[in-house]
Amino acid sequence: MIDRFLIGIILRVGCNGAKHVMAGPFLLLFIRTFFLSPVSLIKITYIMKIQLLIISLLFMTNGLCARGLDKAFQLLPQPQSVELLPGKGIMYTDLKFVSAASDTLVPILGALTDVLPRAGHVGKGLFLQLSESNVPDSPEGYVLEVNDKGVTVTARTEAGLFYGCQTLEQLLEDSRDFDLEIPQMKITDYPAIAYRAVHLDTKHHLDRMEYYYRMIDRLARYKVNAIIWELEDKLRFTRRPEVAAPNAISKQEMQALCRYAKERNVEICPLVQGLGHAGFILKHHWELRENPDSDWEFCPSDPRTYEVQFDLYLDALEAMPYGKYLHVGGDEITAIGIDDRCKATGKTAFELQMIWLKNVCQFAVDHGRIPIFWDDMPLKYAGIWELALSDKSEEEVVKVWNTDKLDEAIGLFPKECVYMRWKYEDATTPAHRRLLEWYHDKGLKVMGATAASAGDSPFMPRRNTRSEYVKGFSQLVADNQLEGILATAWDDGSPHLETVWRGFIAQGEFGWNPSARDIEAFKKAHAQREYGFRPEDNRMAFLDELEKAVFFFDGALVTSGRRNPAWGTTAFTLMELPDKTKPGAWSELYKDKIAQAKIEAGRYEKIVQGIRTAEAEALRNRYTLQVYEQTNNLQNYPVRLILALNAYDTAKDDAAREAALEKVAEVCSYFDVMRSNLESVYSETRFMEQPEGFISDLNHHNHLASKTNNSDWWYYYEIPMIRKVRAWMK
Repeated sequence: MIDRFLIGIILRVGCNGAKHVMAGPFLLLFIRTFFLSPVSLIKITYIMKIQLLIISLLFMTNGLCARGLDKAFQLLPQPQSVELLPGKGIMYTDLKFVSAASDTLVPILGALTDVLPRAGHVGKGLFLQLSESNVPDSPEGYVLEVNDKGVTVTARTEAGLFYGCQTLEQLLEDSRDFDLEIPQMKITDYPAIAYRAVHLDTKHHLDRMEYYYRMIDRLARYKVNAIIWELEDKLRFTRRPEVAAPNAISKQEMQALCRYAKERNVEICPLVQGLGHAGFILKHHWELRENPDSDWEFCPSDPRTYEVQFDLYLDALEAMPYGKYLHVGGDEITAIGIDDRCKATGKTAFELQMIWLKNVCQFAVDHGRIPIFWDDMPLKYAGIWELALSDKSEEEVVKVWNTDKLDEAIGLFPKECVYMRWKYEDATTPAHRRLLEWYHDKGLKVMGATAASAGDSPFMPRRNTRSEYVKGFSQLVADNQLEGILATAWDDGSPHLETVWRGFIAQGEFGWNPSARDIEAFKKAHAQREYGFRPEDNRMAFLDELEKAVFFFDGALVTSGRRNPAWGTTAFTLMELPDKTKPGAWSELYKDKIAQAKIEAGRYEKIVQGIRTAEAEALRNRYTLQVYEQTNNLQNYPVRLILALNAYDTAKDDAAREAALEKVAEVCSYFDVMRSNLESVYSETRFMEQPEGFISDLNHHNHLASKTNNSDWWYYYEIPMIRKVRAWMK
């Protein structure tokens, strides 16, 4: 009797994870002390043998659990609790039907479960049921149980059932991909953050509608439950049709997409920029400009401002009818208070901004939406903006922290508003934590905004697709119970969304469970889920290198200037070209660039091999790998040109010089091939040119993407450099 009791305890402890392994010996000592009386001493040899057997069982069981959960099955996001149980599990082929309790609707299912009959057939099945007992309190929580009879998913709501089925889909996928049995288990799961959103910014481009539908499926797979869509002129406004781009999405198309998303537990809400970032409107409505020379800001003192904005809001709300938020923008204002209409009010610039905010917030509330507002302008008014962005120590922050101006102005802050606290790098710094405390103390609602792409490159996000920043801010949001978390993906540089997806998936992972995995573990899980790679194979290591290559690409061909997509361009100076009469001088002048180009050439080849292997072994999502491949070729282009020029400049004789010159010409010609290949791949999902009749914003941060209606702006240095080289060769 005691032996069976001991074994039962050990099995239970063993299947609770590796952290419990060392508890076994102590547990045995405790049991021997309190359950084995002195009379048992005559059986000491037997008992010791039993102990050794049980310890062995502990480690065997725990090792089985680790192999089954941590290596073979990489669930993303990581569930809150996985309890592996003794007994036989199931293979992905074992499920024969889907059945639901009489009061339960079957949610949208994944590819592997949607094909199953909806009836109680003979064999193992998937059973779905709603219950308020023995399930997490969260409306998105669920309990998933696997045994030799099939799978049961229990939840409070249909959303919980949906997420339980998403988890099951991943288990079945791994079972199929690796021919493994899904262990008998019980998963208890719920999100740490209720509102987990990504930002879709289409100010400079549009993707094909079918791509947006696939995007919804992909977000739902990773338990992202919201999109905040920055529309600008990409919605076909009916009340103000002049604002819409010629290729804008119709309200009916958007409504259909929103219905599709709602069925998959994804809520779509509009972001219609107001007060600032208004070029898409004010390029048509000059009369409403605060500064006649700029299309950046509305005049908040002109009643017609609100007439236009409210019309656009109404169209956006009608196009996206199922969301609870209206994001009104309101950030990065530079010139409020300079117009005669504003001067006549006698109000300060800050007061005018907050009057605008009060008006648009009231509109949102009147139309059943919760307003969201970027919060930087009040912080700039109070003089703590730069401090909040800094990584100063607690001691340094204490010396200068001062919220007196904010405290005095608190009456101007609408209480119904959600203040979106955006910080795109480390959000866990002391100053930023203090700012969140201030919001909490004042009873204001706050949502966090991190970044999967900060808009600083047209091709690649950086730093592990910024996933460490996503993780840090998500943890902060969960710890402080903020309103939610948003992963922004700015279109300033208009990167292909496939290059941003690892950041979006990080939002799914860490928005649901911010503390379960570190960044390296997340990257391995991402590789398995997205492509079917075994984590130990490290097939996506090339992606880290690809994100590093962009740094050299950005400024490789110039000696001065800036082409930062987010913060605009400046005049630039291209590299000089070799002087035929002074061999070697050019290479000496640019020796640092040449040295780095040689490093980047090696990096390029390493990435090529990595992508080639990944494409050969991937079980899915090969299109993403194609995007990476073409991005790699582009980022290597300046490297090829610099090294070809170096070969010419250091040639030992006329024959070598002539051969090198032919290589330079070949590299110049290759640009057209490279560009054609890249744009052919990109255009499978996105439109590469603005339509006829499109009017670019005048001064949208002087964005690169506003400079041409085709993709020439992507090659802002490369195109003039090629012209220069070809003229030099003549």
